[in-house]
Amino acid sequence: MKTNRYIKFFLPAMVSSLLQVACMDSYMGIEQIKTGSDAPDKVVVNEVTPQSGALKIDFTLAKGNPNIAQVVASYTNKRGEPMEFKVSRYSSSILVEGLTGTDDVTVELICIDASGNKSEVTYVSAAPLISPVELALNTMKVEPAFGGIKVEWKNTSAQPFTIHVLTEDTLQKGVSTLVEDPSKTIYSRDSVNTAAYVRQYPSIEQGFGFVISDKWGNRTDTLISSLTPYKEDEIDYRRIEAVSFFNPTVYAGSRDYDSYAVNSATGIRNDGNAHGAAFVPQTIFNGVRTGNELYGYKFVKNLNDPDPANRVTVHDFYATFDLNMDVRLSRVKIYPRTALVYTYTRSSVKRFRIWGTNDANSQRWSKFPETWTLIGEYVGREPVNLASLTPEEIEYFNENQEYSIAEGNVNPEAQPTESFRYMRLQLMETYNPNEAFYTINEFQMFGEVLNKY
Repeated sequence: MKTNRYIKFFLPAMVSSLLQVACMDSYMGIEQIKTGSDAPDKVVVNEVTPQSGALKIDFTLAKGNPNIAQVVASYTNKRGEPMEFKVSRYSSSILVEGLTGTDDVTVELICIDASGNKSEVTYVSAAPLISPVELALNTMKVEPAFGGIKVEWKNTSAQPFTIHVLTEDTLQKGVSTLVEDPSKTIYSRDSVNTAAYVRQYPSIEQGFGFVISDKWGNRTDTLISSLTPYKEDEIDYRRIEAVSFFNPTVYAGSRDYDSYAVNSATGIRNDGNAHGAAFVPQTIFNGVRTGNELYGYKFVKNLNDPDPANRVTVHDFYATFDLNMDVRLSRVKIYPRTALVYTYTRSSVKRFRIWGTNDANSQRWSKFPETWTLIGEYVGREPVNLASLTPEEIEYFNENQEYSIAEGNVNPEAQPTESFRYMRLQLMETYNPNEAFYTINEFQMFGEVLNKY
């Protein structure tokens, strides 16, 4: 039969192939070529450059040996654990990391060929610069902040490490100890963002501890501080009411600046125009952080000019509120529309001001800004690459977009410590300046409540 003829042909061929494979070494079907048993020549070290927690070793391999596969550097860390780093034969340097302290460290350097033969050891003894975790601990500054503490450190080499926060835990009456709180962990990855706030804590003296660790398993000693956080409350949004003294309007589209933007009697800029009743400024104080709340249009000069080139967008958009309490703000948080198309782009707020005044100002509705106090002006962050946002950048923008009233202020004429009852938000710039409107989901405020009405 035809089938039998194929079997008779196939079996001898398969047996022949198996016999050939059996005559050579193989692993997972991949042939392992033997090159010999002679060890390659030693690695020649040309230069050693100390770095933060590391040594950069420049080397040369012996010429005329094309079978060298890799160079391996190793040392034993302070915990007695072996540390190993590898580069290919095409490299001319190797970075040995995870070092701590500034004493000399002995590094063993070898090369290995394709057969697994190892060269003799070349010993390198040199002292690294202070490691990133040690530098961070040595430069760490901890101070009281509203509702918690502020932690600052240095990370000049932009190395990733973790700051573990320890807080007091009462084991029994009169006995307390410091225990790590994983929810307060701080991650450092660059040389610029080297400060963080740790909240929320009562305004009583208490102990805090800080330990820094890195990916190599290094862990610093514990820095202990005893601090009293400043009193801070979340401002109750349910008490806040939008007011109409500056003539806000509702209309589903842009409006002409000359017709609607300025009060002809007082010369004061009116509040902005909302897209509809469901998108008025009151919506930023309703506790909803993930919806589609405030939607306010910018005014346009020469809106009715038939030539679009003559139309000029005025970016300032105002919204006015009665907080029904006297407050001294410590920080605010903006929750934008959470769709990715609004993240660091489109109509999301990039620059804004907070104006404040109180009941003692009898001209508050007839004179602005001269009778009001500029509390602060604030500018949002820019991502490193808008086309490739990191998960951390997205999380910050949507969940943690926070502005410290005093430290985040960019206007030298502002008075961030002033208290006020009435607030005017001045939205000044969208991330995309070509957008005709602003969007915000929620405007969360924190500070000290001095009086309630």
